[in-house]
Amino acid sequence: MSASTHQKTVKDFCQAWENLDIEGVLALMSEDAVYHNMPMAPLEGREQIRVFLTAFLGAASICRFEILTIVADEERVVTERLDSFELAGNLLSALPVLGIFEFNAVGEISHWREYFDLKTWADKGGPAIG
Repeated sequence: MSASTHQKTVKDFCQAWENLDIEGVLALMSEDAVYHNMPMAPLEGREQIRVFLTAFLGAASICRFEILTIVADEERVVTERLDSFELAGNLLSALPVLGIFEFNAVGEISHWREYFDLKTWADKGGPAIG
């Protein structure tokens, strides 16, 4: 797959998050995908990821991923973003996040790693994680 194809997949993935569309997010991931939100243990497989997404996006009324930088090659996409969420009436805005997405041979997201500062998350009122 081409770098531009992978970039489009990641943009579609981010849009599915913004739409609070759990099935749309999962549809872009491989069955055996690994999601590692760095402060937490990795989630392995669509079903573990679905449980997390159901809890997290189920509590969200707003989700925005502002992509500041996106770079890609034939194997991965890296995003620098400012993420914002409204969770249970609490707005957490402009959280700096670095996301790395890797792809399998058919263009599905197979590995997704997110790096952010847990202190910034907590200072903005984010619920305890990790």
